[in-house]
This record gives sequence, structure tokens and C-alpha cells, in this order.
Amino acid sequence: MMKRYYQDEEDIGLFQRMQQDDSQAFEEIYYRYFLKLSNTAFKRLQDRAATEEIIQEFFVNLWLKRHRLPELKNPESYLQTLLRNSVIDWFRSQTRQDGFAAERMAQPDYQIANATEQQILYADLQRAYESTVGQLPDKCRQVYTLHQRGYSVNDIAEQLQIAPKTVESHLLKAHTTLRHLLKDYSAVTITLASLLMG
Repeated sequence: MMKRYYQDEEDIGLFQRMQQDDSQAFEEIYYRYFLKLSNTAFKRLQDRAATEEIIQEFFVNLWLKRHRLPELKNPESYLQTLLRNSVIDWFRSQTRQDGFAAERMAQPDYQIANATEQQILYADLQRAYESTVGQLPDKCRQVYTLHQRGYSVNDIAEQLQIAPKTVESHLLKAHTTLRHLLKDYSAVTITLASLLMG
């Protein structure tokens, strides 16, 4: 299992460390946000290949542009804004395809076949994700669900009457389980590892 050096660090601190060329801080940002951003992108694009491409470029560009990032008060909001812009850019690029492709996509039979394929892909991903979350132990699932809703570690600890360290342990277990699910959906980890080692 990959050692996590900054799993207790707040997001703002992680971004500050990343701006100082700390690749381990970047890895923690990736660890925390890969699943959430991937799901958001897939829901908007309904295209797994496009999602993989956008998320891969997203994290690579985040690392490459780390020295030019603004001062962040809400890192997650900033990441979501960047992702939204990436998705918009992708849709714009699609409109610049040649006329034949646009005409072909307008045909009813193509629209139905394409929509059906993407619906199946999304349904498979969603079922696999929900099934994995559903198989987590009760307390672990509660912790993970609250964290996905935006609750902090301390908030979850207070609400569930458990220690913050216990919350972190449950989150690590949930994330580790979900990473096994994600390995079949994207090769972005390999690309990022190559970038960081280069």
C-alpha cells in the first residue's frame, strides 16, 4: 500500500506544499479528489474515454502549473471550477469536428446507439461504485458518506462520537477499497507516477 505522508493535512496546506514542489502533497491531493472529480466529469460527459483523458490532463496540468496557482481559500471549489472549464473546453472542441462527423451524430440511429452505450458504461460504473460502498462495514460506510458530503474529519468524529484518528482509519479503508474498483477505469495513475519520477 502506498504510504500517505500528508493524510492529516488540510487541503490549503497541501496546495501550499505542492506549490513548493512537494510531490507527496500532490499525490495526496490526487488521492483525495480523483474519484470525486472523475465521477463529476463522467456525469457531464457520459463518455468514459473522454473522462479519462480530461482527468489525466487535469492532474498533470495541476502539477505543471503549481507555481502559478492563486491563493486558495477553498481548494475543492477551485478544483471543481477548473474541471468545469476543462469539460466546457472539451465540448467546444467537439463542435469543431468536421461536418461529416456532426451530420453522422445527428442521425437518430447513431444517437440511440451512442446514448445506449454510454448509459450502459455509466450504469456499470455507478453499480460497481455503489456496490463497493455498500459492502463497507457500517461505521466505515457512515464515515465515508459523511466525508463525501463535505464534512471534515473533526465534524464526523463529533457527530459519530468517535476519535478523529478512527475517522481517518475508516476513510483510509474506504479509499483503499475504492481504489481497487478504479484501477479498471483509468490509467491516469501510471501517467502521474511517470511525471513525478521524471
